[in-house]
Amino acid sequence: MTPAAGPGDHRDRVTGRGPDQAETAGPATLAIATATGQVGVAVSGPGGLAGAVTLRAGRRHGETLAPAIRQLTGLAGVELRSVERVAVDVGPGLFTGLRVGVATAKALGSALDIPVVPVSSLDILAHPHRGAGRPVAAVVDARRGEVFWALYEPVDGRMVAVTDAATVAPDALAERLSGLPADLLLTGDGARRYFAAGPGRFHVAPEEFDHPSASVLLALSAERTALPAEKVTPTYLRGADVRIGWEQR
Repeated sequence: MTPAAGPGDHRDRVTGRGPDQAETAGPATLAIATATGQVGVAVSGPGGLAGAVTLRAGRRHGETLAPAIRQLTGLAGVELRSVERVAVDVGPGLFTGLRVGVATAKALGSALDIPVVPVSSLDILAHPHRGAGRPVAAVVDARRGEVFWALYEPVDGRMVAVTDAATVAPDALAERLSGLPADLLLTGDGARRYFAAGPGRFHVAPEEFDHPSASVLLALSAERTALPAEKVTPTYLRGADVRIGWEQR
């Protein structure tokens, strides 16, 4: 698929079939991942992954998501009315991105009368490392000197969370992780911001894994429970995010 300009100056890339293509065969699905500073959209058809677009949105999720969906479905030749499910990253993550992504997924689900599949951003970050045979800490930058994180172990080709998702200061997380096996892998933009620079024993995944991937979300959604649109809610681990969000309305 030929790269095409995205909304504004925030073009990143448009891709066709990728490494998770074989896992996405099934109901035609639109996947939306907006929990971090990146907007990702992917769509599948009868043969699996039809295409994906990734955009560096910053705080402009609301301005980039709808054009990205239109661009991708047009390039992939997939009509929205043919989509049978919407998958969405429900966090934890940044308030604005979650609000925009989840609201869009629910609106599409209601308008098209199709179910919505919620998936954790931490699950999405951990999934690409399922074949590494090592524990993985998925770490999202929560801003304001905190991160969202959870620990995963590989089990039968899947990544299984062995802790609940939590909010913690980076120093406290470093202390917690220091007692884990030396082959621990950290992934996510929070891992890069707080653990990639300077001396230390932590191994951080390459930058391409810093943000939840819409293509990975698409693959994971095939094995997750679909819900009526009105039942889907974002995961806010920090109450202040909700208060700030309402105050800014």
